[in-house]
Amino acid sequence: MKTTKKRLKLALLILICIAIILVGFLGIYVKDKNKYSNKIPNYKLATDLKGTTVLELDVDTSTNKNYYDSEGKKVDSSEVTDENKSNYTEKEEKVNLDENLTKDNYEKTLNILKERLKFLKVDQYSLDLDTKTGKIVLNFADEYPDDVKSILPMEGKLELIDSNTKDVLIENSSIKSLETTYASTDDGYTVYLNLKLSKEGIDKINGIDGYKTTTDDNGEVSTNKFKVQFDTDEIAEVSYDNMELIGKTLRVTLASNITSNSTFTSKMNTATVVSKLTTIGKTPLVYKITAEEYLKTNVDTKVVYGALIVTAVLLVATFITWIIKYKMNGLLAVIGTLTNISLMTIVIRYTNIEISLNSLSAIIGLFVVNTYLVSNILKHIKNEEKTFAENIQHAYLKSIDVLIISLLMFVVFAFSKMTVINSMGLLFFWGWLTIVLGNLLFTVPMLYVKSREVSK
Repeated sequence: MKTTKKRLKLALLILICIAIILVGFLGIYVKDKNKYSNKIPNYKLATDLKGTTVLELDVDTSTNKNYYDSEGKKVDSSEVTDENKSNYTEKEEKVNLDENLTKDNYEKTLNILKERLKFLKVDQYSLDLDTKTGKIVLNFADEYPDDVKSILPMEGKLELIDSNTKDVLIENSSIKSLETTYASTDDGYTVYLNLKLSKEGIDKINGIDGYKTTTDDNGEVSTNKFKVQFDTDEIAEVSYDNMELIGKTLRVTLASNITSNSTFTSKMNTATVVSKLTTIGKTPLVYKITAEEYLKTNVDTKVVYGALIVTAVLLVATFITWIIKYKMNGLLAVIGTLTNISLMTIVIRYTNIEISLNSLSAIIGLFVVNTYLVSNILKHIKNEEKTFAENIQHAYLKSIDVLIISLLMFVVFAFSKMTVINSMGLLFFWGWLTIVLGNLLFTVPMLYVKSREVSK
């Protein structure tokens, strides 16, 4: 009866190990919107393994031809024709005024771009600023979407403009923050922009009654519209009936009764970008992308694959040696080691450690440490003159020199300011921790249950 219980315990431990191995190597797939997706994060590869995209952004030095009416109000160039051109004053104006080309504005723009990259979930990048010219160079992983190239150089200027008079009702300085929300009804989806206004903005909205309606010659009243404009793009033209001031928040209905999922997704995506960029802030200067280059990785994939194959061959050779020399104990050590490897892959992905070419040395180092520790465990548990616990304690003490030396080295690497060395140190550390604890949690208990079964 006791033997059966021990076998069940051993079988349970093995099943737990197999489950961890499957999760580590295959993942956990869950059905989401008619497709299965892996809930375990992907590996974070360093730029030396997957290439980078380089974008150069320069301060826009171009000029615009602007037109003003007799009252000095700026007029949309589309309204100016050859016939009425004499009614307007034409001016050539710089996109960025010379007095705004300062180090302070360059640095403010740089900080805004960093916030935008965070919003776009770009975490592997470098931004370099030339404080004399304002040139900004972005080097980022090539896997990121084209949104980076389209969103990054935006000025981020949001305006609510009356469609008839072209007067600006609200702009960035009157907005504290902006949020996109939606509602779902039987008639479809409705998308809202919620503008949290400053006191100045609230006063402006309270004073726009004169814009809301127009009365024709027959005395009929019609509701006017205003445009939601972001930079130079018109996001929507909205009726004043779809503008509501609720406390300090101005709610604008961008679109309603949307029945198409694709249309709803498109509207939400656009509104979300507008909301996030407006909340982050408008850049004090207008930039444009002047150069783009994709840099391929200079790492020879044959070398990488070759190193991985050699490591795998050594691992398999070690496994075979253990099984031949220690029989069932050797097989349990193999299962425990595979469990440790799986745990390591899971920890690496959840801690966002970058895997670089230098990580190969870390993997080899961890392989050596684990092999040394497990070999000592297998060797010492054969000693029948001592208890199992004493043998395990002796095995860890026998390995203590390698464990301490490797830990100190890993910690030093982890605190390095060099990203590559830092990532390698973090990989070393988490791998070391997994080896020490993993063997105590899985390899040792399986060997203990097996030794008890044999002793009985």
